[in-house]
Amino acid sequence: MKSRHTRALAGLAVGTALMLAFTGCSTAGGGGAQAEQQSPYMVAKKTQPLRIGFSNSFAGNSWRTQMVAELKYAVKTQFKADVAKLTVTDANNDVSAQLSQINDLLTSGIDVLLIDAASATALNGAIARAHKQGVLVVSFDNAATSKNGIVVNPSQEEFGRVGGEFLAQHLKKGDTVITLDGVAGSPVNDERIAGAKKALEAAGISIVGSANADWDQAKAQSATANLISAHPDVDGIYSQGGAMTLGALNALEQRGAALLPITGEGYNGFLKVWQKLKDEQGFASVAPSNPTSLSVTALGIAIKAMRGEDPGAAPEVELPVITQDSLSDSVRVDLSDSLWLPTSLPEDTLQELYKQ
Repeated sequence: MKSRHTRALAGLAVGTALMLAFTGCSTAGGGGAQAEQQSPYMVAKKTQPLRIGFSNSFAGNSWRTQMVAELKYAVKTQFKADVAKLTVTDANNDVSAQLSQINDLLTSGIDVLLIDAASATALNGAIARAHKQGVLVVSFDNAATSKNGIVVNPSQEEFGRVGGEFLAQHLKKGDTVITLDGVAGSPVNDERIAGAKKALEAAGISIVGSANADWDQAKAQSATANLISAHPDVDGIYSQGGAMTLGALNALEQRGAALLPITGEGYNGFLKVWQKLKDEQGFASVAPSNPTSLSVTALGIAIKAMRGEDPGAAPEVELPVITQDSLSDSVRVDLSDSLWLPTSLPEDTLQELYKQ
């Protein structure tokens, strides 16, 4: 028979073990099982090849086309051993359609759901259901706000700040600008506007007119013509998209108007014109870039998370910026206007898809 002292020691040992077990569940950091319990976005670890669903809010411009191409290329090469199947849907910028497509993807038995969202909040219920089902959710570009998903993005507010500060450097207090905005209500659009406004307001520069040109060249060209007609004395243009910037420059040229300070993005068509105008007239711009390889970055982070590595709710992603000094090293005069830079696509694929 055990003594009371022996029984007491045994009880103490059991109690200590239980305390350590509970402490282990609440300790910051740690391995996959601990991260799964701590993080509202982590799900059960899987080691087998994964079924990936990508819910794309729309595919209506060259940035989205290249972004999907980069994802598909990475699945065939870089992530070949990790991905069993990739399914891509297109909601044509309709929130209801995107919700329906997400439900279909979840029903199909995916392991990972990538999202480029039509709304920052409207998909949160579907993301919560995905997480409950054991599906890891990663949103990027236009990101969702759900705590049950990981967000992979450069800072879009920083994107706007870079452009706003460029204009502030080339204008003076009391000057006015117009803005060419993206898709109304989309997270990327709203955050870029917010960043640009802060920088412009800090410099005493006023926004006198704006238009949602949906990151589209033709829409931006028409919008610029209308805005310049309404505000003929405007001093600069904040454009949050490279194709829109090219449309704006075309509108100024058609009107015979003088060049204005204008911001851009890493759209090759704009970069070519920037290089030409820089060489001929000393024209300056700046091009922060939401890289089309964000889809690849998002997938890589998703795979690591599914293997048990907690990346955090919002892993840091660098914002590439093409400047006056780096322009000549970035532009691809030998390739199509529709190429976006920087890119993760290899040279042979670039030549195949974008050779003029």
